[in-house]
Amino acid sequence: MWQTNLIKLYCAVCDNSSTIEAVTQRQSNNFRPQFTDEECITVYLWGISQRRFEQKTIYEYTKNHLLEWFPKLPSYQAFSDRLNRLAPAFQALAEYWLDMIGVNLAERLDYIVDSCPIILAKGPRSGHARVASELCEKSYNSSRKEWYYGIKLHAIVVRIPGCLPIPVSLMASGAAQHDLPAAKQIVDDYASLKPGRLYADKAYIDAGWAQSLLKNHAIELLTPRKKRKDDVLVSGDTFSTFVSSLRQPVECFFNWLNRLTDIQSASLVRSLSGLLSHVFGRVAAALAKLLFNS
Repeated sequence: MWQTNLIKLYCAVCDNSSTIEAVTQRQSNNFRPQFTDEECITVYLWGISQRRFEQKTIYEYTKNHLLEWFPKLPSYQAFSDRLNRLAPAFQALAEYWLDMIGVNLAERLDYIVDSCPIILAKGPRSGHARVASELCEKSYNSSRKEWYYGIKLHAIVVRIPGCLPIPVSLMASGAAQHDLPAAKQIVDDYASLKPGRLYADKAYIDAGWAQSLLKNHAIELLTPRKKRKDDVLVSGDTFSTFVSSLRQPVECFFNWLNRLTDIQSASLVRSLSGLLSHVFGRVAAALAKLLFNS
């Protein structure tokens, strides 16, 4: 059974060979390494699906158990260097598979937007971290009540009653970036938005953006109401409670993603390319699980 799933995963990666070759921009069109990019990507995605979350562990697992499948597996250093160079390929795969997931969705949808932290360092260490400083920043994680150094992963998911939400668009930003401008960008970048409703928390309240969503996309933005000083509600705001309950599944999505891939733990990352491979490689691994049950 696992052999069938591994073959399906490899074939799915190979279906995107032309895209992988284009985004990795090899210096010579004649340069075809014995251990191909498609094999390297497959090894990584398969390792994540088997709950091997560190590059070294994935490499050792492949060397000890899958060498008949990948006989040209290089040294660990060469494998690690290749993975870091394949960050654009992981991102392209993730985007392609997101589009595949969104093809058969209904014509009117309930969307949810939110973000989660990807943590390179936390607590006292967050103030001294400098890895991938081109993108990473220090910020405060209010849900965990701690400072961290890293990035945010922003997601738009489709609410499916009784099921795991379906992701349709993802992007990464610095940890200190406010959720609202990131949401505006992710909506602008997602060309397949369908009419419906977009549920979000109070961080996304913006009257101008709400009007733009309704006018340009026929999407109604619904957020909990901000409490005013003169509010005298004793029993609570029923509408806000209702909206909060409907956006709760996005937390289930992030919990599922982290449980499956350990995406939020990035303390072993040592470069920007390594960070992007970590994030989009794990997103791709999760999407492969949804699409191909790998």
